[in-house]
Amino acid sequence: MSLHSIYRDVTKEVNLVDRFLISHIASEEPTIDAAGKQLLKAGGKRIRPAFVLLASKFGEADRDELIRVAASLELVHMASLVHDDVIDDAELRRGKPTVMQYFDEEVALYSGNYLFGEAVRLIGEVGKPELVQVMVHTMREICEGEIEQIYDQYDWEQSIKRYIKRIERKTAILIEASCHLGAIVANCSAADTKALRLFGRDIGLAFQIADDLLDFTANRTELGKPVAEDLRHGHKTLPVFYGAENADFYERLSQIESMPTHEEVAPLLSFLQTSGALERTQQTVDHYIHRAIKRLEPLPKSSAKRSLEEVARYVGKRKG
Repeated sequence: MSLHSIYRDVTKEVNLVDRFLISHIASEEPTIDAAGKQLLKAGGKRIRPAFVLLASKFGEADRDELIRVAASLELVHMASLVHDDVIDDAELRRGKPTVMQYFDEEVALYSGNYLFGEAVRLIGEVGKPELVQVMVHTMREICEGEIEQIYDQYDWEQSIKRYIKRIERKTAILIEASCHLGAIVANCSAADTKALRLFGRDIGLAFQIADDLLDFTANRTELGKPVAEDLRHGHKTLPVFYGAENADFYERLSQIESMPTHEEVAPLLSFLQTSGALERTQQTVDHYIHRAIKRLEPLPKSSAKRSLEEVARYVGKRKG
């Protein structure tokens, strides 16, 4: 099932978010304006705005406020991608040149900062302090997660617990916030808001682990960037944790101290593809997806609830 069909309950609103982004990403500064348009040109699934919109269906929300909140979440996501590409010195994102590649590192950093600022401005204009508090907390967690990832590069001795905490901050927190903010702006009950927020956290964890898995299973066209890039950049992801339980694999891994060539990581990639590590990683994704769907059980039956369940299953089986 495609995302377009899953979004059937909020297709109109997702399109409104896209139009809102086009009109509000503009800047009087030509370079930042061009960088913003480059980001939009790269596309995206708009999963985070969709979660905001679907979560709001369990209450009543003003449409203009809802679109503003959904757009602000996508701006935070875009900003984090720009900063992530600078950290990883990435040339491609979704098969297109990154902002850093298209311009330079300084422009990319300030463009990301601009998007963060614009996101806070937009959500602040809704006039609900709780929305701003959740957004600011989310942005702080993302920044701390990114810093942790920098310090954790090529640390092959780190624990799975640290990895899970890092991806909670780096990725899961934003999907959790999307569901949380959608519930807040729609004045959902405390119980429904908690269920939606926890659903978002589990989906966020599944999303990042699935992304880490794709780094070893997808081809360059599907991924929009070279394969095994996380490993080459020294990021110890869940497939590598599972692979490192093998002494020979861990010994080879521990010898990597800086950016290796594709040829140097090929034996590690080959081992992961035949060791069962990738299958175990998929099982972990499935665990979080199952737990996320279970979180929705207290919510009333509705088309929006079915859509959330379908998005969850899509995240667990996505190919790029």
